[in-house]
Amino acid sequence: MLWQKFEALAARTLLSLPDSVLRVFGRDIKRGRTLDPKVRTALLLAKIKPKPENLPPPKARELFKNIMSFFDLEKEELARVENFSIPGTGSRIKIRLYSSNITKDLEPCLLYFHGGGFVIGDLESHDPPLRYLAKTSGHAILAVDYRLGPEHIYPSSWEDAYSAYKWVKENGKALGIDPKKIAVGGDSAGGNLAVSISTRAKKEKLNLPQFQMLIYPWIDLTQERKSVEEFANGYALTIDLLRYFKYHSVPNSKDWKDPRVTPFQQTNFSHTPKTYMLIAGFDPLQDEGLAYADLLRKAKVKLEIKTYETLIHGFFNLGRSVPEAKNALNQIAQWIKMGFSGK
Repeated sequence: MLWQKFEALAARTLLSLPDSVLRVFGRDIKRGRTLDPKVRTALLLAKIKPKPENLPPPKARELFKNIMSFFDLEKEELARVENFSIPGTGSRIKIRLYSSNITKDLEPCLLYFHGGGFVIGDLESHDPPLRYLAKTSGHAILAVDYRLGPEHIYPSSWEDAYSAYKWVKENGKALGIDPKKIAVGGDSAGGNLAVSISTRAKKEKLNLPQFQMLIYPWIDLTQERKSVEEFANGYALTIDLLRYFKYHSVPNSKDWKDPRVTPFQQTNFSHTPKTYMLIAGFDPLQDEGLAYADLLRKAKVKLEIKTYETLIHGFFNLGRSVPEAKNALNQIAQWIKMGFSGK
């Protein structure tokens, strides 16, 4: 524990240096974009750690939380941070509520699914940025600790996500949440789960989310697009790590073509709620995010999309050390406000 604190202090001290000094370590340019020097330095620091794809999932989960703690925000104090569990199709699902609401009025809520390739990540790994978003947006966030592979393979994660959505629609009032103002969101694999909600809700004639918030979503498990090859190594999410996630969480290749797993397999996107999407310029998943945006435009779905050209996949957890990542979190908070205001 003492060594981890020393590592974190050393990393934060180094990343506090001016960009002009950090550029001494070199530049990284792809697609006409220059990687943020603080991100580049963080990636260099991360090289001293084992590669998660070379570890068993429990060890990879601990490594992920450890590394993210170096660069993530300080925890915001909120009026309400409550842990509880809800019934699911398997074991009970752990949930965490974040809210700065001190009135008795019902408030809107973003149901949030963490990233991590359906294999790593949990309530703790995403706790600091979600606290920040709840405080900055002024709206409640419900984080879902869905089941992970390989202990629980497809469709476990997707079943838990939908169970959580149905539960908050039916029981939200008891928490002070307005069941008519529920949105869904997530980063990476969590973005995939968020997208799956609307398709199933439409099929089961349940009211759709008010909007969906997608942060560099992983939504195509059937193919590896050009950006996966181009950014295959050196940018945190590697091609080997993507495959590690896929084979641990959805081991049967037939399931990759299920529209819940790969939304591109759908034939109709007109039911999709308004979508806010953030893309990272040094992310192997950027091409599938952009392709999904094109499909939504063709279906005349309302869409707001922004590319953070200097950032990598995983910037959601870099808010303390990388100013541009903090800017992205502020953009998300602003979009949450806009989404619930109907703008």
